[in-house]
Amino acid sequence: MILLIRIDHDYLQAHYNLGGVYAGTGKYKEAIDAFKQVIRIDPDYALVRNNLGIAYGALGKYQEATEAFRQAIRINPDYAEAHSNLGIAYLSLNDRSSALGQYKILKSLDPKLAKKLFSVINN
Repeated sequence: MILLIRIDHDYLQAHYNLGGVYAGTGKYKEAIDAFKQVIRIDPDYALVRNNLGIAYGALGKYQEATEAFRQAIRINPDYAEAHSNLGIAYLSLNDRSSALGQYKILKSLDPKLAKKLFSVINN
């Protein structure tokens, strides 16, 4: 992947895959850099913004995580996983009210995911 990026710096899929490899091996700072390259190439890629939020959350950067999840939702308002992740990030910021707001949205998008978020909120 790195060779592909050296050949074509705007090869979106190579940057995305590299970010996934970094995240999967716990190298979240590197994953964030790779995901930001994807966003540079395609600012409206909701999935990568969600993954960026997950990487930020893994580093304890919950404010940045919430922003990434909000951007994913701005791009795709029905993105249930991003709503769930946003709810969890809000909880990490001790904002139970906002987490409950995401739960309410999730109830109509993905009831199973909503139930999981609700159980996290109430623990």
